[in-house]
Amino acid sequence: MEASATAPPGAVVAPPPPTLAGALGVASGSEGRKGYTRSAVLRRVLLATDILALVCAFAVAELVIGFQSTGRHLLARDAVLLAIAIPVWILFAQAHNLYHVDSRRTDHGAAEELAPIVWMTTLWSWGILLLSSVTGLRSVAIPKLAAFWLATVVFLVVLRSIARAWSRRQTWYLQNAIVVGTLAEAATLVSKILRHPEYGIHVLACVELPTGKRRGGSKREMNVGPVPILRGNIDIVELLGELDVHRVIFGPSLHRLADFKEVLSDLTELHLHVDMVPSWADVVGSRVDLHELEGMPLIAIPNLKLARSSLFCKRAIDVITAASALLLLMPLLIICAVMIKLDSPGPVLFRQRRVGRDDRRFELLKFRSMQADADVIKHQVAPLNFHGGGVRTGMFKIDGDPRITRVGRVLRRFSLDELPQLINVLRGDMSLVGPRPLIENEDCQIAGRHRRRITLTPGLTGLWQVNGRSHIPFEGMIDLDYLYVTNWSLWGDIKLLLRTFGAVARGHGAY
Repeated sequence: MEASATAPPGAVVAPPPPTLAGALGVASGSEGRKGYTRSAVLRRVLLATDILALVCAFAVAELVIGFQSTGRHLLARDAVLLAIAIPVWILFAQAHNLYHVDSRRTDHGAAEELAPIVWMTTLWSWGILLLSSVTGLRSVAIPKLAAFWLATVVFLVVLRSIARAWSRRQTWYLQNAIVVGTLAEAATLVSKILRHPEYGIHVLACVELPTGKRRGGSKREMNVGPVPILRGNIDIVELLGELDVHRVIFGPSLHRLADFKEVLSDLTELHLHVDMVPSWADVVGSRVDLHELEGMPLIAIPNLKLARSSLFCKRAIDVITAASALLLLMPLLIICAVMIKLDSPGPVLFRQRRVGRDDRRFELLKFRSMQADADVIKHQVAPLNFHGGGVRTGMFKIDGDPRITRVGRVLRRFSLDELPQLINVLRGDMSLVGPRPLIENEDCQIAGRHRRRITLTPGLTGLWQVNGRSHIPFEGMIDLDYLYVTNWSLWGDIKLLLRTFGAVARGHGAY
Protein backbone atom coordinates (compact mmCIF):
# COMPACT_ATOMS: atom_id res chain seq x y z
CA MET A 1 0.00 0.00 0.00
CA GLU A 2 1.29 3.48 -0.88
CA ALA A 3 2.24 5.86 1.92
CA SER A 4 -0.16 8.52 0.67
CA ALA A 5 -3.12 6.16 1.15
CA THR A 6 -2.58 6.01 4.90
CA ALA A 7 -1.63 9.63 5.48
CA PRO A 8 -4.13 11.78 7.39
CA PRO A 9 -6.03 14.46 5.43
CA GLY A 10 -3.97 17.61 4.90
CA ALA A 11 -0.71 15.97 5.93
CA VAL A 12 2.41 16.67 3.87
CA VAL A 13 3.95 13.46 2.55
CA ALA A 14 7.74 13.56 2.41
CA PRO A 15 9.23 12.45 -0.91
CA PRO A 16 11.25 9.23 -0.87
CA PRO A 17 14.96 9.75 -0.18
CA PRO A 18 16.98 10.10 -3.36
CA THR A 19 19.08 7.10 -4.29
CA LEU A 20 22.75 7.31 -5.16
CA ALA A 21 21.94 6.03 -8.65
CA GLY A 22 19.53 8.93 -9.14
CA ALA A 23 22.03 11.43 -7.77
CA LEU A 24 24.65 10.25 -10.28
CA GLY A 25 22.13 10.19 -13.09
CA VAL A 26 22.36 6.47 -13.91
CA ALA A 27 20.08 3.48 -13.77
CA SER A 28 20.01 1.26 -10.73
CA GLY A 29 21.79 -2.05 -10.82
CA SER A 30 18.56 -4.02 -11.05
CA GLU A 31 17.52 -2.03 -14.12
CA GLY A 32 20.86 -1.55 -15.83
CA ARG A 33 22.14 -5.11 -15.85
CA LYS A 34 19.26 -6.47 -17.88
CA GLY A 35 20.20 -7.57 -21.38
CA TYR A 36 23.61 -8.19 -22.86
CA THR A 37 26.77 -6.59 -21.52
CA ARG A 38 29.39 -4.99 -23.73
CA SER A 39 31.58 -8.09 -23.78
CA ALA A 40 28.66 -10.29 -24.82
CA VAL A 41 27.67 -8.02 -27.72
CA LEU A 42 31.27 -7.60 -28.84
CA ARG A 43 31.81 -11.37 -28.87
CA ARG A 44 28.87 -11.72 -31.23
CA VAL A 45 30.13 -8.90 -33.44
CA LEU A 46 33.59 -10.47 -33.69
CA LEU A 47 32.12 -13.90 -34.37
CA ALA A 48 30.03 -12.54 -37.26
CA THR A 49 33.10 -10.62 -38.49
CA ASP A 50 35.22 -13.78 -38.55
CA ILE A 51 32.62 -15.67 -40.57
CA LEU A 52 32.40 -12.77 -43.03
CA ALA A 53 36.21 -12.63 -43.30
CA LEU A 54 36.47 -16.36 -44.05
CA VAL A 55 33.75 -16.15 -46.71
CA CYS A 56 35.46 -13.12 -48.30
CA ALA A 57 38.81 -14.95 -48.30
CA PHE A 58 37.15 -17.93 -49.97
CA ALA A 59 35.65 -15.67 -52.63
CA VAL A 60 39.00 -13.97 -53.31
CA ALA A 61 40.79 -17.32 -53.59
CA GLU A 62 38.15 -18.49 -56.09
CA LEU A 63 38.46 -15.29 -58.14
CA VAL A 64 42.26 -15.24 -58.17
CA ILE A 65 43.12 -18.93 -58.50
CA GLY A 66 39.81 -20.70 -58.90
CA PHE A 67 39.36 -19.80 -62.58
CA GLN A 68 41.72 -22.66 -63.40
CA SER A 69 39.26 -25.24 -62.03
CA THR A 70 36.16 -25.24 -64.20
CA GLY A 71 32.83 -26.77 -63.29
CA ARG A 72 30.15 -25.84 -60.79
CA HIS A 73 30.55 -29.11 -58.91
CA LEU A 74 34.10 -28.12 -57.91
CA LEU A 75 32.88 -24.77 -56.59
CA ALA A 76 30.14 -26.56 -54.67
CA ARG A 77 32.68 -28.90 -53.12
CA ASP A 78 34.79 -25.91 -52.06
CA ALA A 79 31.72 -24.36 -50.45
CA VAL A 80 31.00 -27.58 -48.56
CA LEU A 81 34.62 -27.71 -47.41
CA LEU A 82 34.38 -24.12 -46.19
CA ALA A 83 31.13 -24.83 -44.34
CA ILE A 84 32.89 -27.66 -42.50
CA ALA A 85 36.00 -25.59 -41.81
CA ILE A 86 34.28 -22.47 -40.39
CA PRO A 87 33.17 -24.16 -37.14
CA VAL A 88 36.73 -25.48 -36.77
CA TRP A 89 38.06 -21.92 -37.02
CA ILE A 90 35.58 -20.74 -34.39
CA LEU A 91 36.83 -23.46 -32.03
CA PHE A 92 40.44 -22.39 -32.69
CA ALA A 93 39.59 -18.74 -32.03
CA GLN A 94 37.71 -19.66 -28.88
CA ALA A 95 40.68 -21.68 -27.63
CA HIS A 96 42.97 -18.67 -28.18
CA ASN A 97 40.53 -16.26 -26.43
CA LEU A 98 40.05 -14.14 -29.55
CA TYR A 99 36.43 -13.53 -28.53
CA HIS A 100 36.96 -12.97 -24.81
CA VAL A 101 40.23 -11.03 -24.52
CA ASP A 102 38.48 -7.74 -25.44
CA SER A 103 36.37 -8.02 -22.31
CA ARG A 104 39.53 -8.16 -20.18
CA ARG A 105 41.82 -5.72 -22.01
CA THR A 106 40.70 -2.24 -22.94
CA ASP A 107 43.62 -1.64 -25.31
CA HIS A 108 43.35 -4.90 -27.24
CA GLY A 109 43.55 -4.50 -31.00
CA ALA A 110 44.85 -5.88 -34.28
CA ALA A 111 48.50 -5.56 -33.24
CA GLU A 112 47.89 -7.79 -30.23
CA GLU A 113 46.19 -10.59 -32.15
CA LEU A 114 48.21 -10.63 -35.37
CA ALA A 115 50.49 -13.44 -34.19
CA PRO A 116 47.71 -15.80 -33.03
CA ILE A 117 45.72 -15.09 -36.20
CA VAL A 118 48.69 -15.96 -38.43
CA TRP A 119 49.41 -19.07 -36.36
CA MET A 120 45.81 -20.28 -36.33
CA THR A 121 45.26 -19.49 -40.01
CA THR A 122 48.32 -21.55 -40.90
CA LEU A 123 47.12 -24.55 -38.89
CA TRP A 124 43.57 -24.11 -40.14
CA SER A 125 44.40 -23.80 -43.85
CA TRP A 126 46.74 -26.78 -43.79
CA GLY A 127 44.10 -28.65 -41.84
CA ILE A 128 41.70 -27.98 -44.71
CA LEU A 129 44.26 -29.42 -47.13
CA LEU A 130 44.62 -32.53 -44.97
CA LEU A 131 40.85 -32.91 -44.59
CA SER A 132 40.25 -32.59 -48.33
CA SER A 133 42.98 -35.14 -49.08
CA VAL A 134 41.76 -37.69 -46.54
CA THR A 135 38.09 -37.45 -47.47
CA GLY A 136 38.70 -37.09 -51.21
CA LEU A 137 36.23 -34.21 -51.21
CA ARG A 138 38.45 -31.84 -53.15
CA SER A 139 42.01 -31.66 -54.43
CA VAL A 140 43.32 -28.25 -53.29
CA ALA A 141 46.27 -26.82 -55.20
CA ILE A 142 49.08 -25.25 -53.19
CA PRO A 143 48.84 -21.83 -54.98
CA LYS A 144 45.13 -21.69 -54.18
CA LEU A 145 45.79 -22.66 -50.58
CA ALA A 146 48.46 -19.95 -50.32
CA ALA A 147 46.09 -17.34 -51.75
CA PHE A 148 43.38 -18.47 -49.34
CA TRP A 149 45.82 -18.29 -46.40
CA LEU A 150 46.97 -14.76 -47.24
CA ALA A 151 43.44 -13.51 -47.92
CA THR A 152 42.23 -15.03 -44.64
CA VAL A 153 44.92 -13.25 -42.59
CA VAL A 154 44.29 -9.91 -44.30
CA PHE A 155 40.50 -10.05 -44.07
CA LEU A 156 40.53 -11.19 -40.44
CA VAL A 157 42.88 -8.42 -39.31
CA VAL A 158 41.23 -5.65 -41.36
CA LEU A 159 37.59 -6.58 -40.70
CA ARG A 160 38.21 -7.16 -36.99
CA SER A 161 39.79 -3.69 -36.78
CA ILE A 162 36.80 -2.18 -38.57
CA ALA A 163 34.39 -4.07 -36.30
CA ARG A 164 36.13 -2.74 -33.19
CA ALA A 165 36.19 0.81 -34.56
CA TRP A 166 32.46 0.58 -35.31
CA SER A 167 31.68 -0.97 -31.93
CA ARG A 168 33.48 1.80 -30.05
CA ARG A 169 31.05 4.29 -31.56
CA GLN A 170 27.97 2.45 -30.34
CA THR A 171 26.11 3.29 -27.13
CA TRP A 172 26.24 -0.32 -25.87
CA TYR A 173 30.06 -0.20 -25.89
CA LEU A 174 30.21 2.40 -23.09
CA GLN A 175 30.91 0.85 -19.68
CA ASN A 176 30.04 2.56 -16.41
CA ALA A 177 32.87 2.20 -13.91
CA ILE A 178 33.80 3.02 -10.32
CA VAL A 179 37.38 3.82 -9.26
CA VAL A 180 38.38 2.84 -5.71
CA GLY A 181 41.57 4.19 -4.14
CA THR A 182 43.18 7.17 -2.50
CA LEU A 183 42.65 10.63 -3.95
CA ALA A 184 46.04 10.57 -5.69
CA GLU A 185 45.43 7.11 -7.15
CA ALA A 186 41.97 8.09 -8.32
CA ALA A 187 43.31 11.24 -10.00
CA THR A 188 45.95 9.23 -11.87
CA LEU A 189 43.51 6.55 -13.02
CA VAL A 190 40.80 9.00 -14.07
CA SER A 191 43.24 11.17 -16.02
CA LYS A 192 44.49 8.12 -17.94
CA ILE A 193 40.95 6.96 -18.70
CA LEU A 194 39.86 10.41 -19.87
CA ARG A 195 42.80 10.54 -22.28
CA HIS A 196 41.48 7.41 -24.00
CA PRO A 197 37.79 7.77 -24.90
CA GLU A 198 38.26 4.85 -27.32
CA TYR A 199 38.36 2.53 -24.29
CA GLY A 200 34.67 3.21 -23.72
CA ILE A 201 34.97 3.59 -19.93
CA HIS A 202 32.68 6.12 -18.23
CA VAL A 203 33.75 6.71 -14.64
CA LEU A 204 30.65 7.44 -12.57
CA ALA A 205 32.42 8.15 -9.29
CA CYS A 206 35.57 7.61 -7.26
CA VAL A 207 35.40 5.95 -3.84
CA GLU A 208 38.19 7.43 -1.73
CA LEU A 209 40.02 5.15 0.65
CA PRO A 210 41.44 6.79 3.81
CA THR A 211 45.14 7.63 3.76
CA GLY A 212 45.56 8.20 7.50
CA LYS A 213 46.53 11.83 6.89
CA ARG A 214 44.42 14.56 8.39
CA ARG A 215 43.14 17.09 5.91
CA GLY A 216 40.89 20.10 6.24
CA GLY A 217 37.32 19.20 5.35
CA SER A 218 36.46 22.50 3.62
CA LYS A 219 39.50 22.35 1.36
CA ARG A 220 39.14 18.76 0.29
CA GLU A 221 38.43 18.19 -3.38
CA MET A 222 34.89 17.15 -4.21
CA ASN A 223 35.73 16.01 -7.72
CA VAL A 224 38.54 14.42 -9.72
CA GLY A 225 38.12 16.34 -12.94
CA PRO A 226 34.47 15.80 -13.91
CA VAL A 227 34.13 12.73 -11.66
CA PRO A 228 32.57 13.11 -8.16
CA ILE A 229 34.29 11.66 -5.10
CA LEU A 230 32.42 9.50 -2.59
CA ARG A 231 33.77 9.56 0.95
CA GLY A 232 32.89 8.12 4.30
CA ASN A 233 31.94 4.66 5.49
CA ILE A 234 30.83 3.25 2.14
CA ASP A 235 29.94 -0.39 1.59
CA ILE A 236 31.49 -0.95 -1.85
CA VAL A 237 29.55 -4.15 -2.56
CA GLU A 238 26.27 -2.48 -1.66
CA LEU A 239 27.19 0.59 -3.73
CA LEU A 240 28.01 -1.48 -6.81
CA GLY A 241 24.85 -3.51 -6.35
CA GLU A 242 22.82 -0.30 -6.43
CA LEU A 243 24.43 1.29 -9.48
CA ASP A 244 24.46 0.22 -13.12
CA VAL A 245 28.17 -0.55 -13.06
CA HIS A 246 29.99 -3.21 -15.07
CA ARG A 247 33.59 -2.38 -14.14
CA VAL A 248 35.35 -1.52 -10.90
CA ILE A 249 38.99 -0.41 -10.86
CA PHE A 250 40.99 -0.69 -7.63
CA GLY A 251 44.11 1.38 -7.01
CA PRO A 252 47.22 0.00 -5.26
CA SER A 253 45.72 0.82 -1.84
CA LEU A 254 43.15 -1.96 -2.04
CA HIS A 255 44.77 -3.59 1.01
CA ARG A 256 43.50 -0.66 3.13
CA LEU A 257 40.06 -2.18 2.98
CA ALA A 258 39.71 -4.19 6.18
CA ASP A 259 37.73 -6.89 4.39
CA PHE A 260 39.18 -6.60 0.88
CA LYS A 261 39.27 -10.40 0.36
CA GLU A 262 35.57 -10.61 1.11
CA VAL A 263 34.93 -7.61 -1.13
CA LEU A 264 36.70 -9.26 -4.07
CA SER A 265 34.83 -12.48 -3.45
CA ASP A 266 31.48 -10.71 -3.36
CA LEU A 267 32.21 -8.76 -6.55
CA THR A 268 32.59 -11.99 -8.52
CA GLU A 269 28.98 -12.81 -7.67
CA LEU A 270 27.87 -9.49 -9.14
CA HIS A 271 29.37 -10.50 -12.51
CA LEU A 272 31.52 -7.36 -12.65
CA HIS A 273 34.76 -6.77 -14.49
CA VAL A 274 37.38 -6.10 -11.81
CA ASP A 275 40.73 -4.40 -12.51
CA MET A 276 43.45 -4.07 -9.87
CA VAL A 277 46.54 -1.89 -10.18
CA PRO A 278 49.39 -3.58 -8.26
CA SER A 279 51.61 -1.44 -6.08
CA TRP A 280 54.68 -2.51 -8.08
CA ALA A 281 53.16 -1.65 -11.48
CA ASP A 282 55.33 1.45 -11.98
CA VAL A 283 58.52 -0.57 -11.42
CA VAL A 284 58.17 -3.76 -13.46
CA GLY A 285 55.10 -3.00 -15.56
CA SER A 286 53.54 -6.03 -17.26
CA ARG A 287 56.72 -7.98 -17.94
CA VAL A 288 55.91 -10.75 -15.49
CA ASP A 289 55.20 -14.45 -15.73
CA LEU A 290 52.40 -16.02 -13.72
CA HIS A 291 52.82 -19.61 -12.57
CA GLU A 292 51.88 -21.60 -9.48
CA LEU A 293 53.23 -23.75 -6.69
CA GLU A 294 50.67 -26.26 -5.40
CA GLY A 295 47.87 -23.91 -6.35
CA MET A 296 49.56 -20.82 -4.90
CA PRO A 297 50.09 -18.20 -7.64
CA LEU A 298 53.66 -16.92 -8.08
CA ILE A 299 54.68 -13.86 -10.07
CA ALA A 300 58.13 -14.18 -11.65
CA ILE A 301 59.99 -11.05 -12.74
CA PRO A 302 62.38 -11.81 -15.63
CA ASN A 303 65.95 -10.55 -15.72
CA LEU A 304 66.13 -7.07 -17.23
CA LYS A 305 69.51 -7.63 -18.89
CA LEU A 306 69.09 -7.74 -22.68
CA ALA A 307 70.91 -10.41 -24.66
CA ARG A 308 73.31 -9.32 -27.40
CA SER A 309 71.40 -11.44 -29.90
CA SER A 310 68.21 -9.50 -29.14
CA LEU A 311 69.95 -6.15 -29.63
CA PHE A 312 71.49 -7.44 -32.88
CA CYS A 313 68.06 -8.47 -34.18
CA LYS A 314 66.62 -5.09 -33.16
CA ARG A 315 69.38 -3.28 -35.04
CA ALA A 316 69.00 -5.51 -38.11
CA ILE A 317 65.27 -4.78 -38.27
CA ASP A 318 66.01 -1.06 -37.91
CA VAL A 319 68.46 -0.99 -40.81
CA ILE A 320 66.41 -3.12 -43.19
CA THR A 321 63.12 -1.35 -42.46
CA ALA A 322 64.55 2.19 -42.49
CA ALA A 323 66.45 1.63 -45.76
CA SER A 324 63.37 0.11 -47.42
CA ALA A 325 61.10 2.88 -46.15
CA LEU A 326 63.42 5.61 -47.44
CA LEU A 327 63.47 4.04 -50.90
CA LEU A 328 59.70 3.55 -51.04
CA LEU A 329 58.89 6.96 -49.59
CA MET A 330 61.41 8.95 -51.64
CA PRO A 331 58.72 10.55 -53.88
CA LEU A 332 56.76 11.60 -50.77
CA LEU A 333 59.91 13.00 -49.15
CA ILE A 334 60.63 15.08 -52.24
CA ILE A 335 57.05 16.42 -52.34
CA CYS A 336 57.24 17.39 -48.65
CA ALA A 337 60.57 19.16 -49.18
CA VAL A 338 59.23 21.15 -52.16
CA MET A 339 56.06 22.16 -50.30
CA ILE A 340 58.05 23.34 -47.27
CA LYS A 341 60.32 25.43 -49.48
CA LEU A 342 57.41 27.02 -51.33
CA ASP A 343 55.40 27.70 -48.16
CA SER A 344 57.87 29.69 -46.04
CA PRO A 345 61.48 30.88 -46.08
CA GLY A 346 64.08 28.79 -44.29
CA PRO A 347 65.75 25.37 -44.50
CA VAL A 348 63.80 22.23 -45.34
CA LEU A 349 65.21 20.24 -42.44
CA PHE A 350 65.07 21.16 -38.77
CA ARG A 351 68.09 20.00 -36.78
CA GLN A 352 68.13 19.75 -33.00
CA ARG A 353 70.57 18.37 -30.43
CA ARG A 354 69.09 15.40 -28.54
CA VAL A 355 70.26 12.95 -25.88
CA GLY A 356 70.69 9.39 -27.10
CA ARG A 357 71.69 6.04 -25.69
CA ASP A 358 74.15 6.15 -22.78
CA ASP A 359 73.96 9.99 -22.73
CA ARG A 360 75.49 10.29 -26.20
CA ARG A 361 74.42 13.49 -28.01
CA PHE A 362 73.28 13.44 -31.63
CA GLU A 363 71.60 15.72 -34.16
CA LEU A 364 67.96 14.80 -34.77
CA LEU A 365 66.49 15.51 -38.22
CA LYS A 366 62.90 16.55 -38.94
CA PHE A 367 61.07 18.34 -41.69
CA ARG A 368 60.73 21.98 -40.64
CA SER A 369 57.12 22.56 -39.63
CA MET A 370 57.57 25.98 -37.98
CA GLN A 371 58.78 29.37 -39.11
CA ALA A 372 62.55 29.67 -39.27
CA ASP A 373 62.88 31.81 -36.11
CA ALA A 374 60.67 29.55 -33.96
CA ASP A 375 63.38 28.95 -31.34
CA VAL A 376 64.15 32.67 -31.08
CA ILE A 377 60.55 33.59 -30.21
CA LYS A 378 59.91 30.48 -28.08
CA HIS A 379 59.79 32.52 -24.87
CA GLN A 380 57.00 34.68 -26.31
CA VAL A 381 54.62 31.73 -26.60
CA ALA A 382 55.78 30.01 -23.39
CA PRO A 383 52.59 30.96 -21.47
CA LEU A 384 50.61 28.84 -23.97
CA ASN A 385 52.41 25.63 -22.95
CA PHE A 386 49.51 23.44 -21.76
CA HIS A 387 51.88 21.29 -19.68
CA GLY A 388 52.90 24.33 -17.64
CA GLY A 389 56.45 25.16 -16.64
CA GLY A 390 57.14 27.53 -19.50
CA VAL A 391 60.40 26.58 -21.23
CA ARG A 392 62.26 25.37 -18.13
CA THR A 393 60.40 22.33 -16.79
CA GLY A 394 58.43 19.49 -18.32
CA MET A 395 57.70 19.34 -22.04
CA PHE A 396 56.98 22.27 -24.32
CA LYS A 397 53.72 21.56 -26.17
CA ILE A 398 51.20 24.10 -27.48
CA ASP A 399 47.84 23.22 -28.99
CA GLY A 400 47.59 25.35 -32.14
CA ASP A 401 51.12 26.76 -31.86
CA PRO A 402 51.14 30.07 -33.81
CA ARG A 403 54.69 29.37 -35.01
CA ILE A 404 53.55 26.38 -37.13
CA THR A 405 53.32 27.02 -40.87
CA ARG A 406 50.42 25.99 -43.11
CA VAL A 407 52.32 23.05 -44.58
CA GLY A 408 53.75 22.25 -41.17
CA ARG A 409 50.27 21.79 -39.76
CA VAL A 410 49.55 19.09 -42.34
CA LEU A 411 52.93 17.46 -41.80
CA ARG A 412 52.34 17.26 -38.05
CA ARG A 413 48.79 15.97 -38.39
CA PHE A 414 50.04 12.89 -40.27
CA SER A 415 53.49 12.76 -38.59
CA LEU A 416 55.21 13.31 -41.94
CA ASP A 417 57.64 15.73 -40.28
CA GLU A 418 59.18 12.70 -38.50
CA LEU A 419 60.17 10.86 -41.71
CA PRO A 420 63.73 12.29 -41.94
CA GLN A 421 64.45 10.51 -38.65
CA LEU A 422 64.73 7.35 -40.75
CA ILE A 423 68.18 8.75 -41.61
CA ASN A 424 68.95 8.89 -37.88
CA VAL A 425 67.88 5.25 -37.67
CA LEU A 426 70.30 4.26 -40.44
CA ARG A 427 73.08 6.17 -38.70
CA GLY A 428 72.42 4.30 -35.47
CA ASP A 429 71.48 7.42 -33.50
CA MET A 430 67.89 6.21 -33.24
CA SER A 431 65.81 3.05 -33.47
CA LEU A 432 62.40 2.52 -35.03
CA VAL A 433 60.97 1.90 -31.56
CA GLY A 434 62.35 3.17 -28.28
CA PRO A 435 62.16 5.88 -25.61
CA ARG A 436 61.41 9.41 -26.77
CA PRO A 437 64.58 11.31 -27.80
CA LEU A 438 64.73 14.21 -25.36
CA ILE A 439 66.34 17.61 -25.68
CA GLU A 440 69.01 18.35 -23.06
CA ASN A 441 66.70 20.57 -21.00
CA GLU A 442 64.22 17.69 -20.64
CA ASP A 443 66.85 15.04 -20.01
CA CYS A 444 68.43 16.92 -17.10
CA GLN A 445 65.09 16.75 -15.22
CA ILE A 446 65.21 12.93 -15.01
CA ALA A 447 66.87 11.21 -12.06
CA GLY A 448 66.82 7.93 -10.14
CA ARG A 449 65.58 4.69 -11.67
CA HIS A 450 64.07 6.57 -14.61
CA ARG A 451 67.62 7.19 -15.91
CA ARG A 452 67.49 3.58 -17.08
CA ARG A 453 65.53 4.83 -20.08
CA ILE A 454 68.79 5.81 -21.80
CA THR A 455 70.08 2.21 -21.80
CA LEU A 456 68.18 1.71 -25.07
CA THR A 457 68.44 3.76 -28.26
CA PRO A 458 65.68 6.40 -28.54
CA GLY A 459 62.98 5.59 -31.05
CA LEU A 460 60.98 7.08 -33.87
CA THR A 461 57.90 5.73 -32.09
CA GLY A 462 57.19 4.17 -28.71
CA LEU A 463 54.71 3.81 -25.87
CA TRP A 464 54.32 7.58 -25.47
CA GLN A 465 53.50 8.07 -29.14
CA VAL A 466 50.85 5.33 -29.39
CA ASN A 467 49.15 6.17 -26.08
CA GLY A 468 48.31 9.83 -26.56
CA ARG A 469 51.52 11.74 -27.37
CA SER A 470 51.31 15.37 -26.32
CA HIS A 471 48.22 14.79 -24.15
CA ILE A 472 50.38 12.73 -21.77
CA PRO A 473 52.29 14.91 -19.28
CA PHE A 474 56.06 14.82 -18.92
CA GLU A 475 55.97 12.57 -15.85
CA GLY A 476 53.70 10.11 -17.64
CA MET A 477 56.01 10.06 -20.65
CA ILE A 478 59.02 9.28 -18.45
CA ASP A 479 57.09 6.44 -16.78
CA LEU A 480 56.16 4.98 -20.16
CA ASP A 481 59.76 5.16 -21.37
CA TYR A 482 60.97 3.44 -18.20
CA LEU A 483 58.36 0.69 -18.60
CA TYR A 484 59.33 0.25 -22.24
CA VAL A 485 62.96 -0.40 -21.28
CA THR A 486 62.09 -2.75 -18.43
CA ASN A 487 59.51 -4.63 -20.54
CA TRP A 488 61.37 -4.69 -23.85
CA SER A 489 60.85 -7.55 -26.28
CA LEU A 490 61.28 -7.89 -30.03
CA TRP A 491 57.63 -8.82 -30.53
CA GLY A 492 56.68 -5.84 -28.37
CA ASP A 493 58.51 -3.58 -30.83
CA ILE A 494 56.62 -5.11 -33.75
CA LYS A 495 53.29 -4.55 -32.01
CA LEU A 496 54.20 -0.92 -31.26
CA LEU A 497 55.07 -0.38 -34.93
CA LEU A 498 51.66 -1.76 -35.95
CA ARG A 499 49.88 0.38 -33.34
CA THR A 500 51.71 3.45 -34.65
CA PHE A 501 49.76 3.35 -37.91
CA GLY A 502 46.49 3.57 -35.98
CA ALA A 503 47.84 6.38 -33.79
CA VAL A 504 48.92 8.36 -36.86
CA ALA A 505 45.54 7.85 -38.53
CA ARG A 506 43.73 9.12 -35.42
CA GLY A 507 46.09 12.08 -35.03
CA HIS A 508 45.41 12.10 -31.29
CA GLY A 509 47.86 14.47 -29.56
CA ALA A 510 49.67 15.41 -32.79
CA TYR A 511 50.57 19.07 -32.13
